[in-house]
Amino acid sequence: MRTIHVQHPIKKTIQDNSEPCVMALGFFDGVHLGHQEIIKTAKTIADQKNLKLAVMTFFPHPSTVIKKGNQITRYITPLSVKERMFEKLGVDLLYVTAFDMNVAAVPHKEFVDDYLHGLKCRHAVAGFDYTYGFKGKGNMAQLNLDADGRFGVTTVEKLEKYHQKVSSTLLRQLITTGRVEHIPSYLGSRYEIQGILCRQGHQYRIYIDNDYLLPSPGSYEVTLKSGTLITKGMCEVKSGGAPGELTLHTFYDLPFDDDTPVQMLWENFIADYDMDAFHAQLPFDELELSM
Repeated sequence: MRTIHVQHPIKKTIQDNSEPCVMALGFFDGVHLGHQEIIKTAKTIADQKNLKLAVMTFFPHPSTVIKKGNQITRYITPLSVKERMFEKLGVDLLYVTAFDMNVAAVPHKEFVDDYLHGLKCRHAVAGFDYTYGFKGKGNMAQLNLDADGRFGVTTVEKLEKYHQKVSSTLLRQLITTGRVEHIPSYLGSRYEIQGILCRQGHQYRIYIDNDYLLPSPGSYEVTLKSGTLITKGMCEVKSGGAPGELTLHTFYDLPFDDDTPVQMLWENFIADYDMDAFHAQLPFDELELSM
């Protein structure tokens, strides 16, 4: 997979060197089951048309620039993790657009002209609630009009599980309330954080990307994986803890060497560690979320 970083105004050399593609559109935080359906749909069309499969995403999250409502500064999948997931899903080209006030001000028609048609998009695929352009005035119905016959458009309808819309917002609620055991139903797998494991006395620390969204303060059962090695442990999340560090206690002798890259899968909430602005595990309608 080739990653192309794009800034506004998009360079003509990037457009000239682009390849005809089917393009999946979205922020894709978490790359959950709904996101995977969008990318799989785009891949099917790309295979049928013998075109490259492309994804266009943004970084940082638009809420940090537009500053309306909750600002998302921590991610279920930081950009580097998202890249690896896209590659596993068969994506050939990843366009990462730097989201700033200049991009936010681009009218919807100009966005389509420059960022889709300009990058040789031959077919665009996005979720039913995808919006684009200045103040989000572009939606999937508008995309058909803005395409003006230059490329096809496919809308992927809402995916629901247990009467809940599968979304990054739902996953954020589950994570920030410690309800990690419910995540696989919507994500398709356990919530996973990648980091470096280091021994410190009789306990361990995992050093992670500071962009990760962490569960609410408390103790959690986790599974650690490195290659074929797997073990269980308890991870503590502390309010006000050092950024990018987590404390871990293992249930068994740890089979990993020091400074080992590991995947940590969040299994279950065990107990509150520190009561913060909200109590972990409360129902969604009783929560007061602070992003």
